[in-house]
Amino acid sequence: MSDTQPQGSSGKQKSFHRRALPNDTLGEALRSVREDAGLSVEALGQQAGVQAKYIVAIEAGRYDQTPGPVYLRGFLRQIAAALDVSVESVLARFEAEPRGYVPTAQSAAKGFAQQQAATDAQTQRMHPRSARWLIAGGILVLAVVYFAISILGIVLPPPLTVTEPSADIIVNSPQVTVVGQSAAEVTVEVNGKPVSVDARGGFREAVDLQAGVNALTITARKKRSRPATVTRRILVQVPAVVQ
Repeated sequence: MSDTQPQGSSGKQKSFHRRALPNDTLGEALRSVREDAGLSVEALGQQAGVQAKYIVAIEAGRYDQTPGPVYLRGFLRQIAAALDVSVESVLARFEAEPRGYVPTAQSAAKGFAQQQAATDAQTQRMHPRSARWLIAGGILVLAVVYFAISILGIVLPPPLTVTEPSADIIVNSPQVTVVGQSAAEVTVEVNGKPVSVDARGGFREAVDLQAGVNALTITARKKRSRPATVTRRILVQVPAVVQ
């Protein structure tokens, strides 16, 4: 009978079907069943779809020479089906063995390398699309930030600081000088009268007063923005006012 023959004679096939796994280690039992069926390692590999080197490793109990537990259980299922042995009994024998699958450092490194290679391949497949999304997202964020800053720059009132007079005061002079700081290209008014603003936003304006309490309203505004307003009250003592 040829080694490549998938099954033995009808008599042998009948006894093979009725045969349980021998009371050996799983690898030895599978080898015994394979030899009793008249199959070479190569022939069993072709029927089971498992590489011959893995069958040799399984029969020798060298589970560390297989790709890993998940693949190993798949190999055992395929081998059991090809040998017409109960898959459940094969897997139960495998789980019951004291050592089970004990990967060596070499096989663990191999498994990690395979997993890393798969991850790298997936990353490379996803990278162009991820990069495009990342760039598009960055551009969108920058556009939103720029738009928000532009809107705030338009609607928010400009800065305004009045350094003189720094607070409500009492004076003996019919005139006071208003000094302050705003920003360039801003219109500054004192009681509705425009005052000159230099390139840095600074301004200085002499304002005539009347006897009694004078309210000075200093405003700074730019196009389409809300105005910034500072108010000062100046009390001019009557005897000191020039008639």
